[in-house]
Amino acid sequence: MPMLVERDYMLKKPPGPSRPKLVLDQVVVPWLANAAGTVEAGIEQVVIASRRNPLLAIGLAAAGIGLALTMARSPRRTP
Repeated sequence: MPMLVERDYMLKKPPGPSRPKLVLDQVVVPWLANAAGTVEAGIEQVVIASRRNPLLAIGLAAAGIGLALTMARSPRRTP
């Protein structure tokens, strides 16, 4: 019976993932997951404290974030 995997193949170490892939997997994705968890915990605390509908709290949070981004991006013009 012939050998399917040669000895040389078993001794070679395959190349690892690229540097951008490592950064994405080890830095970006965990940071985004932690940020999402922080936002979720904050919304949950607001809902518990205010005894309001969770959908209302999420809507207000989204509106606040949208307003903050709009104010941060639009240049202020003085007459």
